Amino acid sequence: MSSGDFKHRFVDIESVRLHYVEAGAGPLIIFFHGFPLFWFSFHHQMHALKDAYRVVAVDGLGVNLSSKPDDLSLYKLPALAEQLDTLARHLIGDEPFNLVGHDWGGALAWSYAQHYPHRLKKIVGINAPPTNQLLGLLETNVEQQKRSAYMYTMRDGEMHQRITENGAHLMWQNAYANLRKLPHYTAEHDEVFRQGLAQPGAIDGGINWYRANIPPLDKISDGDFWPSRNASTAVPGLLIWGETDQTFTPEFIDDLPRYVEHLEVCRLPGIGHTPILESPDQVSDILRAFLAR
Repeated sequence: MSSGDFKHRFVDIESVRLHYVEAGAGPLIIFFHGFPLFWFSFHHQMHALKDAYRVVAVDGLGVNLSSKPDDLSLYKLPALAEQLDTLARHLIGDEPFNLVGHDWGGALAWSYAQHYPHRLKKIVGINAPPTNQLLGLLETNVEQQKRSAYMYTMRDGEMHQRITENGAHLMWQNAYANLRKLPHYTAEHDEVFRQGLAQPGAIDGGINWYRANIPPLDKISDGDFWPSRNASTAVPGLLIWGETDQTFTPEFIDDLPRYVEHLEVCRLPGIGHTPILESPDQVSDILRAFLAR
């Protein structure tokens, strides 16, 4: 979907090509989505903030219009973070920028801030812990193990077949079911998401993030943590948390300051895992206020 002054662009990064959408002018904000989403999940925030910022939303590797390689090494956290860093340098050179990530994109964003703190002004994670914290939870927290079971069951077998066949129709129907009840979620929005998930290989491309970075529960070791098991960041951070989230156990929030030293938390009662789509104006207002401070 191209709306108004939204521009669709591509950047080649060694062997892969990333698709991104940009608008506005000013300080840069890069938005990174989760699964099974793509750049369009941030279109509300892009519209709201493009008057004061240069807003860029990327299709992560494997998703929508970006490259979909089979090589899992390209989906590992260090590689994804390097792709993100290369995109940022393509956009503004060595200048620091603001990074906003949701779900898997939030986990990646926190990890990026831990490894590349000098590249960022501020970091926002939406309904997501840092990846190193998540792996620690998967080792020890039974509730998180239950909530993350999908990270394993969707990789192959019956579940994999069901969510990838027929242009990912079942995934589209189920993943966006709750959004269809909302007055601001239009049939046009729904069709954009349908087309994005139906891109050949896009669901497997998203699943490759999990294949590459989330080992079997009994195989998690220190070498799986990136940048390291206890890495933290001093970049000023904000967690936006929809309190009815069923993907991550809220217990992680109490321990999050170990990983994000300068942390603010904004809780949204009655909002679920996708605040960017469930309560978009509220999220845009929160982002505007945090980035301006």
